[in-house]
Amino acid sequence: MVSPLALFVVALAVVIAALTLLSIRRKSAFQKGQPPVLGANGSAGARPAEPAEDPSKPVVRILFGTQTGTAERFSKQLGNELRSRYGDSTTVDVRDVETYKPEERLAREKLLVLCMATYGDGEPTDNAAIFYTWLLKEAEAVESGEKEPFLQGVAYAVFGLGNKQYEHFNAIGKKVFKALKSCGAAPVCRRGDGDDDGVIDDDFEKWCAELYEALDKSDLVGKRADQNGHHAAPPASAPAYQVEVLRGAEAREVPAFPSGSGKDVHSPFWARITTVRELHTSQSDRSCVHAELDVSGSGISYEAGDHVAIYARNSEAVVQQVADLLGFDLAALIKMSLPSDGSGDNGSLPPPLPGPISVRTALSYFADVLSSPHREALAALSTFAADREEAARLVLLGSPAGKAEYGEFIGKPRRSLLEVLQAFPSAKPTIGAFFGCVAPRLQPRFYSISSSPKQHPSSIHVTCAVVRDAMPTGRVHEGIASTWLKRHGSGAAVPVFVRHSHFRLPKSPATPVVMVGPGTGLAPFRGFLQERAALAASGAQLGPAHLFFGCRSRHTDYIYQQELEGHVAAGVLSDLHVAYSRDTAAKDYVQHHVERTAAALWPLIDEGGAHLYVCGDAKHMAKDVHKAFIALVQGGRGCSGTQAEGVVKELTDAGRYQRDVW
Repeated sequence: MVSPLALFVVALAVVIAALTLLSIRRKSAFQKGQPPVLGANGSAGARPAEPAEDPSKPVVRILFGTQTGTAERFSKQLGNELRSRYGDSTTVDVRDVETYKPEERLAREKLLVLCMATYGDGEPTDNAAIFYTWLLKEAEAVESGEKEPFLQGVAYAVFGLGNKQYEHFNAIGKKVFKALKSCGAAPVCRRGDGDDDGVIDDDFEKWCAELYEALDKSDLVGKRADQNGHHAAPPASAPAYQVEVLRGAEAREVPAFPSGSGKDVHSPFWARITTVRELHTSQSDRSCVHAELDVSGSGISYEAGDHVAIYARNSEAVVQQVADLLGFDLAALIKMSLPSDGSGDNGSLPPPLPGPISVRTALSYFADVLSSPHREALAALSTFAADREEAARLVLLGSPAGKAEYGEFIGKPRRSLLEVLQAFPSAKPTIGAFFGCVAPRLQPRFYSISSSPKQHPSSIHVTCAVVRDAMPTGRVHEGIASTWLKRHGSGAAVPVFVRHSHFRLPKSPATPVVMVGPGTGLAPFRGFLQERAALAASGAQLGPAHLFFGCRSRHTDYIYQQELEGHVAAGVLSDLHVAYSRDTAAKDYVQHHVERTAAALWPLIDEGGAHLYVCGDAKHMAKDVHKAFIALVQGGRGCSGTQAEGVVKELTDAGRYQRDVW
């Protein structure tokens, strides 16, 4: 018979062994370089813990779906305003919608506010895709009668972010607003529509004013911060991470992005650049490079038409300038964490950077200092200005009262954060505040993949126009990713991930295709043509294919000329139409060639079921080509313009007219 003491000893040994095994596994996972959880904008760090909420207080839950960081910025701005407005009477929680569990929490909310961006031509952002798909499925079940409305008692507000140049402007915000209402929730104010082609901050502020007015009249929030209805005093300090400086021989820097699978934003893969070559001739005053990324050994799979995101880095010169201005030691190893008092748990701070990390690496990969700072960043910067006049000026620029001054000093001249730091030398934020509330996170750059996995299964090709623009302030702005690609060339490594799109060739290779892509808009069609070439080599019968390409001159920027003409010779491409806008006195653009070829294209569309594709500039080219397609249908059918527009919409709804525009 076994004694109780012996049983206790055995049980204790089992527990110790289990804990030891768990510790070893965790240590092993870290040593293998498993990637940390990344924030919605690709920043590394653990997801925020669920906040401890006082059940006696009303809760405002603010969720954001973001691709470039604007929806996240607006959400935090709204959260700070609500905290100031209602003080301790109301709990305000701001979080990435990806960390939210709607099936468990949504029906229990009292007030939900969503800032939802639309990506591309009507798609959800990466971090909102799961929530969006779930919500629309639930709404469909309610609308069909399969399920009872389950959000009765939930109040909500939605602000959508998009660009009116896109046909599906704010599609995600509109659909989320409608789906919540279908599920029984009650809107507290109208849906907000932010237009990035205009002044989206003004759109947001106007909508917020309506939201505040509605909330003040409701029982959804607590009492105002004072009886007179004035805002509480602004915080005396700006949100900041706790920063530990690490010293000693045991301090080792971790990579900015531990190499992952490359399948999504949470797990970028360090790809090796094997080729970079200039596509323009020496006669061109611009630059466009072809780059090839080796993704062998990753988990990446892609299709022609997908996008690749590249995490390029700030130049050494820019990093050094910031360090000199703020007195940062670039070689110092630091580790960031949320404040121990819990002030960052409510979403006021994004997940901390990975660590230990050098200040040089942090400034290189995570600080966007070449974009214009937003007003809240200037307000935060003012708290660190030692000079009273500089502090007062920053306070004004960062306040609603200084809207006109902000437009003149920041907006019109497109002044960068780096230039602002130069203009206010006494404002020296700490490292924790600089990354917490002054410098936004540097975002990845997305490019249409210009290759096909059927020909390049372990390589992704990028066709990239190198950005170099003279700013009104006199600064020469160089595109971060494009300039980095051109300067670093073969052998360099860069974190990347693939974003899958709906921009696809027809399932049947016999279906006719019409492709319009001037300049770097040619990129996905280069992948399409490689795909068609591989299909032809396998014995598939190809349908007709028309490509409309445009450039300035045959002698300067006719990119991939030999390839395109080779595809024509091989029968992969039936017709190649090239527009040269600068080679003749009269401007010649791709839409003019579409118009001139209408008689040949209409039978392919009307009888052959052709698919139409447009890639490139949304503001001008895509609109002009869209008009050319409408005129083409109008002429082919002999119908009115309104009827022709309806036909083009039917093509869009059927997936036969697709656009990859920016």
